[in-house]
Amino acid sequence: MKRRAFIKLGGQVTIAGTVLTQLSACSSDDDDVRPPNNLDGLDGLDGLDGLDGLDGLDDLGYQGAAPFVHGIASGDPLQDRVILWTRITNDGSIQAASIPVAYRVATDPALKNIVTQGRAIATAQSDFTVKVDPKNLQPNTTYYYAFEALGYRSPIGRTRTIPQADLPASEVDRVRLAVVSCSNYGFGYFNGYANIAKQADISAVIHLGDYIYEYPEGFYRDNDLKEERPLEPKSEIISLEDYRRRYACYRTDVDLQECHRQHPFIAVWDDHEIADNSWKGGAGFHTESKGSYIERKMSAVRAYHEWMPIRDDSSNELDSQLRIYRRFEFGKLFDLNMLDTRIFGREKLDAKASNEPERQLLGLEQENWLYLKMLEGKRRQATWQILGQQVILAPFKGTFATNSGDIWNGYASARTRLLNFIEENNISNTVVLTGDYHASFAFDIAKNPFEASSYNPLTGKGSLAVEFVCPALTSSPFPETAGVELNPHQKFNNQTERGYMLLDITEQAFQCEWYYTDTLKKRDDSVKFAKSLLTKTQTNHLIDGSQSRPLTNVAALSDANKSMAVKKSAVLSGA
Repeated sequence: MKRRAFIKLGGQVTIAGTVLTQLSACSSDDDDVRPPNNLDGLDGLDGLDGLDGLDGLDDLGYQGAAPFVHGIASGDPLQDRVILWTRITNDGSIQAASIPVAYRVATDPALKNIVTQGRAIATAQSDFTVKVDPKNLQPNTTYYYAFEALGYRSPIGRTRTIPQADLPASEVDRVRLAVVSCSNYGFGYFNGYANIAKQADISAVIHLGDYIYEYPEGFYRDNDLKEERPLEPKSEIISLEDYRRRYACYRTDVDLQECHRQHPFIAVWDDHEIADNSWKGGAGFHTESKGSYIERKMSAVRAYHEWMPIRDDSSNELDSQLRIYRRFEFGKLFDLNMLDTRIFGREKLDAKASNEPERQLLGLEQENWLYLKMLEGKRRQATWQILGQQVILAPFKGTFATNSGDIWNGYASARTRLLNFIEENNISNTVVLTGDYHASFAFDIAKNPFEASSYNPLTGKGSLAVEFVCPALTSSPFPETAGVELNPHQKFNNQTERGYMLLDITEQAFQCEWYYTDTLKKRDDSVKFAKSLLTKTQTNHLIDGSQSRPLTNVAALSDANKSMAVKKSAVLSGA
């Protein structure tokens, strides 16, 4: 069934007394999923042998098409486990408040060598999304997985655990990560995702936020693509149902689905997952006429946790879902600290208050958490400390940066505290990954990079860290009028092209490469290499590099990209 036809099925069905809008809009016809015409021999399908305990999974009498409309995904990989995600989309042929789902994890793409399997329940309360966290996996290992529900098996996904925490950096060798941000559906096709999906040597995709945008149809988009890339819902998203439908819209994109299918994501939000220019108590684009901001925020946060492959906070604290800052230890090669510079602790933007001593961007709790984790990383001798966050950290002069203050510039005292901490504790090899700005920048980070007595742009003396700023995947750029002429610590400036960053990390050097898509007007998975910069250990200084080579002897990508029927049914067999 083509997704466009699925949309026409009629909007709403009643499940357990609750009216649920079908969430499969916002699509093209490229990713139709059809059941096989001939179901003879299904009992012997590859990957279905040896699944004792999963046979007889209740299909509730479902008579519709494959229910994995929104694909599958994995995320938050640890040494022994990884989150697996899917959503079960009912076309209205059954009425149920819950749907049983089976999953299996194997070491081979055909799902022959099963290492763990189990069941979960998709419920109306969680928008029929499912997240499982299979444990007892082996570190630094590629796995393949699939879900089964309503008589269908999902496409086969591929994921990977991370190296054990005590593995020496020299034994981890090389790790490659893709970095993306600002993926606006309305501005064009997700060609960057498509290219990343083809690269088998990527251990994980880091998403720095603005995974979705909350704007209404026709606002901040390429209007030439309205017919090809329509948004659902059409209005600005405010309610829980609105946010769910917008995620569903984005997750019908075939290239986003494929990127999720091939790689685990490590994601944090920015502001557009809630509302433009959000902070902990409000947002620039939220007015009283739109209702309570706190209610809107918590609806957005709930939908984010439902639809993203993120590990939920297991505590019972009231605001536990707001704590998405977390750390990943890739052996002793690097620690990845994912931060929230938007929602959890950010005070309202006020340029005049930037230097107030207690000014908060991270919030006191998250800031203290970061300091403790960086000290812990130093004690365990992690070579690199990576901070994944949303807004530019380096002191930066520019028209937009100066006038808006919507970066660490507007929270100068918070930046000073962080840089003082790094300097006083001699935490070398700190690398900052930044999204949000819709531009490709790179900086040496010094306390005062504008004074020759404080920073030398040729040698890097005075620099405490380095920063790589990710281009938008699709979102429109807003060119900054000032660049390297006012910022001697800026080592790269491209404000027009869109794409992603590729990190190549070794014990000796941390390298960042920028890749740009040729077009957003049509699907095209080709990219062009633009720039490479690296910092060597103990230098905190960026120098030019050359394009890295892909890793060899890596586990294969997953080939199968279709749902398939796994049991006979009168409807499916054409009776």
